[in-house]
Amino acid sequence: MIGSDLIFLHAMKIPRCNARVDKRFEAYCSLQFVQRGTVELFYDNTRHLVTAPAFWTCYPGSSIRFHGYQGGTWHHRYVALRGLGLVHLRRCGLFFLGIQPCPVREANRYAALMDRIIGLIHCPGSLSGLRAANLIEQLLIDLAEWRQLRPRSEPWLDELMSSLENSDDSRSDYSVIARRLGMALSTLRRRFRKEVGTSLHRYALELRMSKARSLVGATDVPLKNIAEQLGYENPFYFSRQFHQFYGVPPGVYRHSRQV
Repeated sequence: MIGSDLIFLHAMKIPRCNARVDKRFEAYCSLQFVQRGTVELFYDNTRHLVTAPAFWTCYPGSSIRFHGYQGGTWHHRYVALRGLGLVHLRRCGLFFLGIQPCPVREANRYAALMDRIIGLIHCPGSLSGLRAANLIEQLLIDLAEWRQLRPRSEPWLDELMSSLENSDDSRSDYSVIARRLGMALSTLRRRFRKEVGTSLHRYALELRMSKARSLVGATDVPLKNIAEQLGYENPFYFSRQFHQFYGVPPGVYRHSRQV
């Protein structure tokens, strides 16, 4: 489900969870909440005991595994998401990396909020997605207040983001950008992934698809012209990539916005 620029992949509530997760997250993140119980969590080889109530995040760049402490179960909720909206939430520090306990007195409120978000994600319709995105942002702002967030500025990242966002097509030369920022391309890629949580190429693709979605849904510009404007030499490849990204071909998406 797509909400604003957040793309929700899946979400679930599991009252007595006994799952054992061991994976690397690629191109998406998740927000996890334990309302009751204790979770044994590893980021790479660093072990943590997450005691309810608490949130933790899963994100690209680390090997992440977790399960109930000493074989126990826990009351579990999670939301998996990606998209430009997630990138911006990470840039401003709202989507935190790691673990955040929450006050015991707030556990039921957070559980109800997560339940509402999960319900909206499973409800068809663009307005449900927008409501879910709004509630996720409210939740993250609330959590940021609890940890007295102090966002930090990265001038090189701001310049890079501005360069990508103001580019009209897909042919950004990352080597040229890296030299302008005074670093090797490999360094730029590594630092970008660390700060944003996704690859430079993936971010550029999501940005391009966000522009494509706006042009397809809000204008009558022929799809071939949109593909050319975004730097695609082959309009069929543009259509296929749009379909892979949003689940429907651009023509179908346009029609759905007009009815």
